[in-house]
Amino acid sequence: MNNIDFAEFFRTLEKGGHPFAMYCFPGEDTVNVIIDSAPGLNILSDPDREKGFVFAPFASDTLPSVLISPSVVTAFPVSGLPEAEIPGNAPFDCGDDTGAREEYEKLVRTAVNEINEGGVKKIVASRTLRMDYRKADFAGMFAAIVRRYPEAMAYYFSHPQIGRWMGATPELLLLRRGGSLHTMSLAGTMPFSGGQKYSWDKKNVEEQAVVSLAIGEAFENNAVEHVKVTEPGNHCAGPVVHLCSHISGRETLATDFGKLLSDLAPTPALSGYPKKAAMAFLSRYEKHSRAFYGGYLGEVNMSGDRTAELYVNIRCMQIHDDHLTLYAGGGITGMSDPSSEWDETCRKIRAVGSIASHFISR
Repeated sequence: MNNIDFAEFFRTLEKGGHPFAMYCFPGEDTVNVIIDSAPGLNILSDPDREKGFVFAPFASDTLPSVLISPSVVTAFPVSGLPEAEIPGNAPFDCGDDTGAREEYEKLVRTAVNEINEGGVKKIVASRTLRMDYRKADFAGMFAAIVRRYPEAMAYYFSHPQIGRWMGATPELLLLRRGGSLHTMSLAGTMPFSGGQKYSWDKKNVEEQAVVSLAIGEAFENNAVEHVKVTEPGNHCAGPVVHLCSHISGRETLATDFGKLLSDLAPTPALSGYPKKAAMAFLSRYEKHSRAFYGGYLGEVNMSGDRTAELYVNIRCMQIHDDHLTLYAGGGITGMSDPSSEWDETCRKIRAVGSIASHFISR
């Protein structure tokens, strides 16, 4: 597929009005495409048996978990995508002068106070950034995101009743193959600085440890056996580096995969810990809807029965007719500094925002 073919293929899919997903798994050189011939809303009810591409929201009580059934499945090499020269240090406004900084830092301070009063150990506070546009090249934008972040799960999702989303997430929610389960505890953030050694402070170490603890509890509560957790290491994700532990285990006859998914998502890396208290705080103090930010996406049973490859929906944007909504958040503990937390969201938003700005005209 050459550049012209891809652009035409993308436009044809968009004009067709059918639900579809286009995506590339981490480290792979193939772009997968799933198209659902039925234009209606297909809701995931049994991830153990249903087959297709899942797009699940942050909060299951507000939006449905969408399933794109594989009426048509195709793929093409990443080399068939158009190329674009986008400077890694291109200027990008993350919203400092819009009052957003003051509002977000206030939210962080409120979260710190809540944590220090007890009852909750971690709260993930998020914010949005609006980017207006008159024209946009979403085919070029998707291609650039795939090429810029080969170690992320890059995707474009379109559904006539749900809308359009795009992103490049570095965070695995759950890989399921042959009874084996694998996930990651991804939390703590520092700016990426090449081959430099990273010295993680107590706040980041604690933040990541809480996520590992919660995932371990979810595995234990769902009869997952032989659980192994690696020591935390560095995980590069574009302009930032995270602390990451890999967690694996094996399903048993008593494991309910659907319940395990609901216990894991949203993970404490996107909500907080304990989850119930953190979600109550977010419902009370966050002013925007997260919609599908912080939910999950990927394949269920596309590689055979009882298989899945699902990722947390971060480093993403929602596409509207005249603007983009970009999302980012940070894990807040009792040691969090509001100014530093704002800077962290800027680095995360920049991951896809700097690319998006190259393909829109305002």
